[in-house]
Amino acid sequence: MKWIVRLLGLLGVLLLLVVIVAVYLVVTFDPNDYKDRIEAEVADATGRELTLAGSIELTLFPSLGLRLEDARLANAQGFGEEPFAELRVIDLAVAVMPLLRRELEVQRIEADGVTLRLARDADGRSNWDDLLERAEAAAAEEPDGGPGNSGPEDAPGLALQELQIAGLEVTGLRVEWDDRQAGTRMLLDPVNLRLRNFRSGIDAPLDLEASVRIEEADQEPVEADLRLDAQLNLDLPAERYALRAVRSDVDLRHPALEQEVNLRLETDLAFDMREAVARVEDLSARVSDLHLTGRLEVGDLDEEMPSLQAELRSNTFNPRVVFADLGLDAPRTTDREAFTRMELDVSASGTPLRLEVSPVLVTLDDTNLRGEGELDLSGARPLVRFDLSGDRLDVDRYLPPEVERARAPEAPDAVDLPAEDIPIDLPIELMRAFDLDGHVRLDWLKLLGLTLEEIDLTLRARDGEWSVEPLTGNGYQGRLEARVTVDARGEVPGYAAAVDLRSVAIGPLLEALLEDESRLVGTGSLGLDVRTEGGTVQALTESLNGRGEMRFSDGAVRGINVARIIRNAEARLRGETPEDDGEPDETDFTALAGSFQIRDGVVRNDDLTASSPLLRVAGRGSADLPARELDYRLDTTLVATIEGQGGRNLEDLRGVNLPIRITGTFEEPRYRLDLEDVVRERVDQRLRREGERLQERLMERFGLDGGEGDQQDAAPEPGNGESGRIEDPIDRLRRGLGDSLRLR
Repeated sequence: MKWIVRLLGLLGVLLLLVVIVAVYLVVTFDPNDYKDRIEAEVADATGRELTLAGSIELTLFPSLGLRLEDARLANAQGFGEEPFAELRVIDLAVAVMPLLRRELEVQRIEADGVTLRLARDADGRSNWDDLLERAEAAAAEEPDGGPGNSGPEDAPGLALQELQIAGLEVTGLRVEWDDRQAGTRMLLDPVNLRLRNFRSGIDAPLDLEASVRIEEADQEPVEADLRLDAQLNLDLPAERYALRAVRSDVDLRHPALEQEVNLRLETDLAFDMREAVARVEDLSARVSDLHLTGRLEVGDLDEEMPSLQAELRSNTFNPRVVFADLGLDAPRTTDREAFTRMELDVSASGTPLRLEVSPVLVTLDDTNLRGEGELDLSGARPLVRFDLSGDRLDVDRYLPPEVERARAPEAPDAVDLPAEDIPIDLPIELMRAFDLDGHVRLDWLKLLGLTLEEIDLTLRARDGEWSVEPLTGNGYQGRLEARVTVDARGEVPGYAAAVDLRSVAIGPLLEALLEDESRLVGTGSLGLDVRTEGGTVQALTESLNGRGEMRFSDGAVRGINVARIIRNAEARLRGETPEDDGEPDETDFTALAGSFQIRDGVVRNDDLTASSPLLRVAGRGSADLPARELDYRLDTTLVATIEGQGGRNLEDLRGVNLPIRITGTFEEPRYRLDLEDVVRERVDQRLRREGERLQERLMERFGLDGGEGDQQDAAPEPGNGESGRIEDPIDRLRRGLGDSLRLR
């Protein structure tokens, strides 16, 4: 805040210049004849060129008055040719009689068209530094009782504590600030100010109107119109300055806002030079439905780094209404009733570079959060730290509808877009703008349909890479541990996730996640480590890569009944039509395990094993996630008897490999028992057995012992034809069995 002190000193120098001119003119009486001398004296005192282009008028009694027109003071060297200060006209009058009592009673100060150009170059040098240096050097040469200083009663000079100003009016004031070091320009134009009946230590009414324009490098300007009325109190002997009962309206135009925003502010401002502290008390700020109250104290203003203390509270407001009144689009949420109730209560202390916030109390709809935080501005990017605890948070309410559409296509609030067109829009610039270290504990959390308890997560962000590591919680009779990363540093966002589920009931978990009946039920563990990138759901699916493994027990696979498939195949084997057995469309298991690899959205598994008292199953194949297609084979072996249609026992199928092919789409899978090899082997076995029995009967009938000679001597049975035709019944049997065993 040293620049404020320096600016006040600069204004004092300018006022001193005006006083010097006034005194000099009084002494010489005819000021216009001495313009050259005045300009030379000012140049000698300031090192700057003063140009008095207009007329000078002077009155002596009953008021000491001065009217000065068209005056300019040159800029510091290296800051351009435009004047440092210039004015169209200034008119002031001081009562003469109070001067005899060493009191300064200003009857009027009227100024119009005053322009002040302040600047700082790239090296941090300001265009008023030379004036302050000369003023400080001159003050050091003056005795303690010199002009402008308070001293003993017999010392010359005026006592500033007896300053009175009957009226001050400034119109058309223009202040330019060009900070080339920070790349910032600010313009106050115009500024109109009116002050009445001012006395030191007494409240005086002040009215102010101003327009401000702020320009940052390569950014659209920010503009505002200010209207303010307050009570000004300057206690000069105590060096305490205040603006009391401030009431102001600000009309703000910001490039991020689609429309002009009105802000109403009420407060008390105080500045104590001796204690080097500034205070904002009884703050009340209103914008739209939001009402903020609080206080702010800035201490150690005479130090390089001031201290800050603040308290801020809000009413219970509707964020959607605030967004609408600001001309902004509120976040799109799956639940249209979400983000409609919010309340804040925070206290902070620290410095402008590092601010600790404690406590933090936040209410958002049905969620209550409490904790502490810190804002660190000392690094290349702002760093936000926080540690929060809360009761319950339903994240799904605040997710964009596109996320719900991708997770559950049949959801009632889902957007009507094909998967490849569902965008995943991240606030990339915001994610890169600051870093984050956070810790959150929640009693209850709902995320992507999953309901978890005793949540503990650590959130970290660096240069656009955001990660949750780890996230732990309880749910679905088990334990969850996950790590998630969102990388927004590149042109295409990247995602990574590692999930470890232990002793969970997988059926309820999948049903909550997919909002559909789970095809897998049971209790066990699932490990998943995946990564992907893209800007749409389809792109994320096509670039999905990773691996996983699972191990479950005492469950079932829904959508396929292996026993029924075998019974139906056996019925067709016998040439019969399968009948509905009334059993559920699922296959029970006592144990199921396997691992899988994911490459470009295709999930491949080659080591699935499942067992039950009835079956042993080995599986291998793939699932194409982008195309939503299946190509899988189950090698099934019966280890116990299974009764077929009509109660027939299928004992002869025990130990035989029965391959089942699963094809089609995720929505309409098709199951087929691949019996080509099984049929071929079983037909050949049956034909051999039937042929042997037929040959034995023929031999018995013709009294043959099976030798070659006997066969040659035997006479054929009438009607049987040649001996080679004995095989004709076998051929017919082969063809009949082959036809009956084929699956339609």
